[in-house]
Amino acid sequence: MVTLDRFKMYARVDHTEDDGMITDMLTAADAAVSDMTGKLPPGGADELFDVAVLQLCAHWYENRTPVSEIAVHEVPFTVQMLLNHIAMSDRYPEKEESGGANQ
Repeated sequence: MVTLDRFKMYARVDHTEDDGMITDMLTAADAAVSDMTGKLPPGGADELFDVAVLQLCAHWYENRTPVSEIAVHEVPFTVQMLLNHIAMSDRYPEKEESGGANQ
């Protein structure tokens, strides 16, 4: 899992006001990368997986407004490329689907 400090260095955030929100976004981005690819990072940590989480979280952080009058903010191409690579790679273990009603 990408740490708050690593994200703040990556995104050049130098204040603490958004730490709670960023921590929630990191958790969501980590889950989203796993859900969108069906894969987990090998051995619990992987730089490529972490970069996908960092970029997705940075995109969400920079585009926190759900609707914009100027432009629609889609997931950047680099994030989509990383997601596709992780999804197709045998290097990453398959995410096990848990059964039950609370998925």
